[in-house]
Amino acid sequence: MSRLLISFLLIFFGCKPIEPIEFVEIKNVKVNSLQNNKLKISADIILNNPNKVKIIISKVDVGIYAESVLLVKIDEENERELSNMTESTIDIQGDINVKNLESFINQKGLSLLFGNEKVSLKFKGEIEAKAYGIKDIILIDYSIGNIQDLVK
Repeated sequence: MSRLLISFLLIFFGCKPIEPIEFVEIKNVKVNSLQNNKLKISADIILNNPNKVKIIISKVDVGIYAESVLLVKIDEENERELSNMTESTIDIQGDINVKNLESFINQKGLSLLFGNEKVSLKFKGEIEAKAYGIKDIILIDYSIGNIQDLVK
């Protein structure tokens, strides 16, 4: 019995705890052409896994806002792996809510057309990561200062 207890304590205290996954940035934001009569937006979320084990991303729940108007709601539950000890890219894609986009354009009016006003794009939400059955939440709160920088 004492050997079992000693073995359990060695394993329990000998394992290094899982370090939190770090959000790095969002890159490659693109508004894609119409597909099935829907505007799509895509982006790459860069995460750093400082652990010596692979981490499983189980859920992505991120909203994309223009100013305070929700343009896209991404709610994905497909599992993805983050490689150990490196930065990894999670690609996301969602449909732009055309009614909300129209509302936003109506609020900003001609200043958008003439380029007089800078409009920020904000990504806000969370990503759920798991390792050894332990769940970790990665908070996303990232802004791109000017949408016009994305239009080429």
